[in-house]
Amino acid sequence: MVNIEALRPCELFGGLSDEELAQIAALAGAETYQIGEEICVEHELAERLFILQSGRVQLQIHLRSSWQADSEAAIEEVEPGRIFGWSSMVQQRRFTASARALEPVTVIALDPAELDALFNREPHIGFLVMKQLAEVVASRLRLTRARLEEEAGEG
Repeated sequence: MVNIEALRPCELFGGLSDEELAQIAALAGAETYQIGEEICVEHELAERLFILQSGRVQLQIHLRSSWQADSEAAIEEVEPGRIFGWSSMVQQRRFTASARALEPVTVIALDPAELDALFNREPHIGFLVMKQLAEVVASRLRLTRARLEEEAGEG
């Protein structure tokens, strides 16, 4: 179990009370990864949601094109308190990016099925978290678009 102070900085949990955070903390576990380790792989089944607690993680997507060689694009460097693996929380349940540790990292991992069960019992928590998740996804989409447009302009 993770304590609520570890969850408090997370972008998904703004507006939750200590009691509500405690319900999420009861479902959470800590994991560590070393430099270069892949934490999740694009297109694989998304079985956990991750909150970066310490260290640096880079998100990458594989770009396929009929007019140039396939490549990898770094789309974001995740900062502590931010999430990745959000795909585990939506219907598709496939990672939309790969995540690699740039230095030793500690993450808080959550099982989406356990979160879903909590959200069904406590719809208020589910509403607030999913509302924040929508903001995260929208932000990532804007950031990815900007990065790809920047790279296209350089080429």
